[in-house]
Formats: sequence, structure tokens, C-alpha cells
Amino acid sequence: MLLLTNELNKALQKKDQDIVNAMRLFILSNKRLQTMRESGLESLMDEVSSFCGKHHILVPEMTEDYPRSKRKKAEISYLHHFRVELFYAVIDLQLQELNNHFNVVTSDLLVGMASLNLVDSFANFSKSGIMKLAEYYKSEFGDNEH
Repeated sequence: MLLLTNELNKALQKKDQDIVNAMRLFILSNKRLQTMRESGLESLMDEVSSFCGKHHILVPEMTEDYPRSKRKKAEISYLHHFRVELFYAVIDLQLQELNNHFNVVTSDLLVGMASLNLVDSFANFSKSGIMKLAEYYKSEFGDNEH
């Protein structure tokens, strides 16, 4: 999972921030995490099983009941436990963390501000980005201005 967000992490740590690129990487990281959540468990389980086999680590039978406590009979399988309580939970936490830092308003504002950057003759100019800024700051624009 860290590989999926590595590019975004590196971009955000740079001193000379390229906001448009960072926002693209944010969107890409979100899509990658969502794709992994939807269809990545099987390949991850294959990799883990291969690693465990090479290092003589016992892998539980995924269809067996997962022991929750000694007093209570388990009602879920190992596969369910790993999928829902670990795999989905970790990916959901990562997605939530990303979305908390880059919500829609923040993203729109950053892209709008980047649109006004003079570097490379307004290379990041975006009419829609500037229009979003105008929507958020209606009091700064007159009713007749378009």
C-alpha cells in the first residue's frame, strides 16, 4: 500500500511544490487504493503465501474458522477476518486520511491558485480552476463580472 502512495508522498515533501502535479498524484493514489481494495486481495494473498512458503511459515487454511476467543465459537473464516478486519480496514483508513487532507474544497482551491501561477507563462492555467475560485469567493466578484 505504501508503494501506491509513494509518489504523492515524495511530491508533497519537495520544497518547490507543484500543486497541480500533487493533485494529480492525489487522484491517482486514491484510484490505486480503491482498485486495490476492489481487486487486490487475491494477488496480495498469493504473494504472502509464496513468502511464507519460502520461509517455512505456517499459513492457516483460509476457509477455517478464525478463533476470536477461547470461550466463544468463531463465526467467521480466516479469509473474512483478513479481508474485512485487516485489508479493507487499512485501505479505508488510508483513503480516509488522504481525503481528510485533500477534501473537495481544498483541492479546488489549490488547483485554482495553481492556475494563477506565472511560471512557464501560466502553464497550469485552467479556466475551470479559476471559475471554482470565483464560486468560493463570490463576495470578491461583482454580480456582472464574468
